[in-house]
Amino acid sequence: MTIDASLSRSGQNNQTGSDRALFEKKMQTDILRYFQSTNIAKELITNKTIENGKSAAFPIIGNAAAVYHVAGTLIEGDNIAATEREITIDDMLIAFAYVPDIDDAMVHYDANSAYNESIGRALGKRYDQDAFRMIARAGNIVDAATALAAGLLVFADDVYSTTVTFAVAGDELIGAKVYEKIVEAIAQWVQSDLVGEPVIVLQPSSYFALLNNPANTGMTWANDEASQSGRVPMVLGKKVMTTPHLPQADDSANTALNTKYRFNYLKTVGLVFSKESVASLQLLALTMRSDYVPTRIATLIVGKMLVGFGTLNHSSSIVLKSF
Repeated sequence: MTIDASLSRSGQNNQTGSDRALFEKKMQTDILRYFQSTNIAKELITNKTIENGKSAAFPIIGNAAAVYHVAGTLIEGDNIAATEREITIDDMLIAFAYVPDIDDAMVHYDANSAYNESIGRALGKRYDQDAFRMIARAGNIVDAATALAAGLLVFADDVYSTTVTFAVAGDELIGAKVYEKIVEAIAQWVQSDLVGEPVIVLQPSSYFALLNNPANTGMTWANDEASQSGRVPMVLGKKVMTTPHLPQADDSANTALNTKYRFNYLKTVGLVFSKESVASLQLLALTMRSDYVPTRIATLIVGKMLVGFGTLNHSSSIVLKSF
């Protein structure tokens, strides 16, 4: 009697195709979940997806003038200034792991879940870091010279915001002082009629100093189902968030970064910005792939995405800086 040597592959869809097809779908959802739990910047900036190409141009339109019309007079054209902001796609962003067969055989826990978490969190962290680098870079554009240095086209109707700096070293760790500087930034926002609804993102030490301010000056709380506690702090009606992913190093000569992200971020304490300040351009969404590599006797698990970040309206970003 001949014994049927056909294998029952639990990862195969309806007995056809890849024997890992069903496994990959589970891993894909795991990596996406961990990416989302680590990343906060994606929902705070403008997002655009392209199907092909290396860049996209965003039109920037200047200010129109409103005037009273005198009956019978000719309405003449109003020359409104315009320019564009071009955002380019960065190199492929990846996080990966090789899982040797011997480890897979010996491990006493769900190793794939651990690798998925590590890959998802790594991609979410790097996305955050580059996005916040660009937001901070935009907030440091305070005049035409710094705009040109950042590679932007300038035009007559450009509006420039200014950075907000703490007066004394260490003030960024005092809750009342943090509150004062947030108020100063929001006052500038309103006075300058900047675009968008701002949010406030602080480094963790300043964020918890603000929350632990004994006077609880000006703090309110709002319901937010997206946050873990269901509630987020607000100052002057603006959400306050924290992340360890704010840039706080001198990256001006960091060759590991794309040129557009290289800048001195040493004194960055927080960012006050709106979605209109920076955009992400996505060519390839977050995807996962796993392949067996016989020459390594291991399985390669790769998470990847193709994105790039760029400045749109630089005035819609204000940097809070330490002394």
